[in-house]
Amino acid sequence: MAVSPLKSQLEDLLKAHRLQAEAPPLRGERRLSPLSTGLSALDQLLDGGWPRGQLSEAFGLSSSGRTGLALAAVAHLSRRGALAAWVDPADRFNPSSAAEAGVDLARVLWLRGPRPGGLSRAVSATDVLLGSGLFDLVVLDLAGIPASDLNRLPHTTWLRLQRTVSPLPVALLLLADAHVAHGPGGASLALSPEGGHWTGHGPGRLLTGLTTQASRTRRAQGVRFDLQAFG
Repeated sequence: MAVSPLKSQLEDLLKAHRLQAEAPPLRGERRLSPLSTGLSALDQLLDGGWPRGQLSEAFGLSSSGRTGLALAAVAHLSRRGALAAWVDPADRFNPSSAAEAGVDLARVLWLRGPRPGGLSRAVSATDVLLGSGLFDLVVLDLAGIPASDLNRLPHTTWLRLQRTVSPLPVALLLLADAHVAHGPGGASLALSPEGGHWTGHGPGRLLTGLTTQASRTRRAQGVRFDLQAFG
């Protein structure tokens, strides 16, 4: 079977950046326990964090805390020297905001859009990145993408990603406006904002953070937590 150009390009990119599975600190680690979200209240809700080998999702409307929630996990990982990937077909990722959230950008691979066929290419790229085994967390950011575009993807899309991630010590996290999919052991979090934190007064005041309610969709459980204001 011929190797797809996208797969070859991504493999060349990983080699060029010298991201190797045997490089420390990944060597010798027990990558079996759940992946911490970087937020203690959320870790408790998720029984330790994002489950490895599973497709999980966090969804809600704009300003629900989707991005901040994902950045908290990436920051926690990258500070420990582990690797994360952020697949960004809508070109939403802001490196400056990520750095402010504590992310070590040198430990994050960012694949950005938009471009023709961007959504299907993003899904294919996610599949390749998962299969590389290099990353503890892969984020596929679907926030802001219309449901009509998501519905054009093959109905087997999410099943294929779950099959790819299932034997691996990797957590796959979807960010979206509404429920998309999750694996049989994956987490599904519905997010809703409960209020903002502001500095200053009057029309010139700035939003600096959010209080967000996160609920597990298959359990009658929920928690509130504070995030920086990244959307």
